[in-house]
Amino acid sequence: MAGAVFRMRPQLVAVFMVVLCAAGCVRRDGRNSDCRWPGEAYERSAGPWHLSEDAEFAEDLAIRYADVHHGLRTPNYVSAEDYNAARDGCVATLFEQVAKEHAIPVERVYSSLGHNRPYYDLAAVLPFAVLYSFLAAASARLTWRRYSPAEGWIPCVVMMSLLSLGFAIAGTMLGEVWSWLVEGYRVGNPHMSYRAQRLIWSRHPTAVLGGGLVLFWVAALIARRMQSSHSLSGTGAGHITPSAKSHSGIES
Repeated sequence: MAGAVFRMRPQLVAVFMVVLCAAGCVRRDGRNSDCRWPGEAYERSAGPWHLSEDAEFAEDLAIRYADVHHGLRTPNYVSAEDYNAARDGCVATLFEQVAKEHAIPVERVYSSLGHNRPYYDLAAVLPFAVLYSFLAAASARLTWRRYSPAEGWIPCVVMMSLLSLGFAIAGTMLGEVWSWLVEGYRVGNPHMSYRAQRLIWSRHPTAVLGGGLVLFWVAALIARRMQSSHSLSGTGAGHITPSAKSHSGIES
């Protein structure tokens, strides 16, 4: 079962990338940097999913507005406090317009922000976890060959422990970069601002590091099991029983 999953790695990566793209990008039409809510082309019910999308879009418009009119490299820049006040004031204005459009209290718009976050996190983590697992398995396979348990468990365990720790640390750092790139693509804005605090790598760094360690060892053990199975099958195919040898000698 595990071997079949590992052999399907190109298909799995492709499937997860489709999931990532289909997870839901922030609305593109109606973008502006004027702190103006563009409205919607047709009326939609204010369900939790749609309301969260509207809140994310309004938040992105506010960040664009602050970047253009109060950003660090603009003539109107005064201070970081002024920038934050302009952004937050625009968020409040746009959220009120969203609430008015859907005829709901503005508190519902605020509370809906981040409602869809678990789905986006899952769609971003899965492709990275798959690639991480295959790289971990390939590295572990080479280490198993160089430090075989049959020649002594202590060197093997020490090397695998060091390798797992290195993979987990590197995976945590690269995963954070990956999450920024994916989220920047999803929202259509490379400037994450405070939105970066919602990313799973930012919210749960210790859990991500621990998950990297566990995932490495799972991949390493699967790679070891597959390696042992191939060795046994190769030995079985090349082994000649004594009776077969005798029979071969008589025939010759």
